[in-house]
Amino acid sequence: MARPARFSSLSALSVTAFLLSTLGFPLPPAVSAMEAVDFREAVARALSNSPFLQGAEEEAIAARYDADAARGFLLPSVRFDEKFVRTTVPAEAFGLKMNQEKLLASDFDDVRNFNNPPPRNDFIATLSLEQPLFAPKAYIGYGMAKVEADAKNQDLYRRKEDAVYRVLAAVLDVVTARQFVEVAGQGHSDAREHLRIAESLEAAGMGLTSDSLRAKVAVASAESAKVTAESRLEIARRRLALAMGGPGASPVDVTGPPPEFPDPGTPGNGETGTIDRADLRASSLRLTNAGSVVRLRRSGYLPDVGLSAAYQVDGEDDPFTSDNRSWKVGVGLTWNIFDGMRREAELGKAVAERRRAQAFDRGMRDQAAFEAAQADLAVREATLRWEIARAALASAEEGVRLLKSRYENHIGRMVDLLDAQTALDVARADRIRAENDVRLSRAQRLYASGGLLSAVFQFINTVSTERVDAPHPARHATEAYCASTVRERNEAGADAAALECNRIYELKHLAATAEENEKEKIR
Repeated sequence: MARPARFSSLSALSVTAFLLSTLGFPLPPAVSAMEAVDFREAVARALSNSPFLQGAEEEAIAARYDADAARGFLLPSVRFDEKFVRTTVPAEAFGLKMNQEKLLASDFDDVRNFNNPPPRNDFIATLSLEQPLFAPKAYIGYGMAKVEADAKNQDLYRRKEDAVYRVLAAVLDVVTARQFVEVAGQGHSDAREHLRIAESLEAAGMGLTSDSLRAKVAVASAESAKVTAESRLEIARRRLALAMGGPGASPVDVTGPPPEFPDPGTPGNGETGTIDRADLRASSLRLTNAGSVVRLRRSGYLPDVGLSAAYQVDGEDDPFTSDNRSWKVGVGLTWNIFDGMRREAELGKAVAERRRAQAFDRGMRDQAAFEAAQADLAVREATLRWEIARAALASAEEGVRLLKSRYENHIGRMVDLLDAQTALDVARADRIRAENDVRLSRAQRLYASGGLLSAVFQFINTVSTERVDAPHPARHATEAYCASTVRERNEAGADAAALECNRIYELKHLAATAEENEKEKIR
């Protein structure tokens, strides 16, 4: 009784679906297709959505606000105060009466007017101004805040390079994993073909059962390798989604050509290529600030000079009446003669911290030079391995072809054919791995030298379709980094990736200008 019921319910569902589709009601898709992005869009999303980049950007913005706040110590300070006072304190009551210009000659007739005055009201409105005239700490502090803001911008630029490098490595990982799946499929297909040949020969009485069994084991091994390759591809797609900053890290596939970069060339022995990294520029700026801290501590021996002025209105009845108006202007000097040797201790600490900054900067530059040299060697090694892998693949393919022909003609052994097939599968994987290592090593070299972002923009401009010519490189990069779909542009309200690219180019230009200014100051 259960079977007819189930059949009738399924039939009813089918009829209902047919009627809905006939009447124009679309049915939702059963499974949504996996999202696929090209390298350009992957980079744009990473620059826009990465939480680490957003945090670094807010940190840079906070540093700029710190510089603005430090500049405020050099500007005039204007303040308005309004207060109400009611008192019977003799001195205060006498002073308030004087301020209101209500002191009379009769007040001096009786001393009780001073010793026991009646309650006195006063509404006091004051507009005051303070202007530093000579404030060495404020001058030096403002300069330090600007330098630190520039250093934070350099940190942000390096974080962007980190994000782009992670996306690039993830894209290459997806491309390589997908090629591994294809190679595993080829190996599985070849293994099944070998099994077919072995079984046909065995059925004809010209083959051995052991050959068929060996071929079956090879098929099982190829199936296992295919499952492993597909699992690695899924992990690579999820890693790409994570590098792009997508919420939930749903798997994302890659479309379009993989990123290609020119061979940077191999420097001579003991030499490295040009290194212009943002983190090194940030370290140099912080080293400059360490020297400024020493100057700041030494400025504690100097006085501070400032101008002050005030305009005051006193009223007894309410804050809107004016019984008297008065003003004052003055210049003040503050000089700390002795503070218990605190200045000397702070100066010694600043000198030690400057030496620490010098050592740290030297260590960073040595590490950067090592990383650049290591990347140069990795490029050369990967290039040579790629050439070797291609030659080995050609030899392995020819070896399988010959052994397969020999086995089909009953002059070869199945074990030799399976060994050759295993060598061919390894050669195919090595060729794919070597090709990916060439791309990744070149990207590592650019990352180690600080030129990854410009190289990525150049690659994106090269592979992009024909666009309107622009006289400035930032214009080219902006056009290349436009969002790839209308839906994304509508959701963003603007081309966020293009704006991001513009900001990167402007940031690099500002960083180079700041560095040139620092060099001029040193000279």
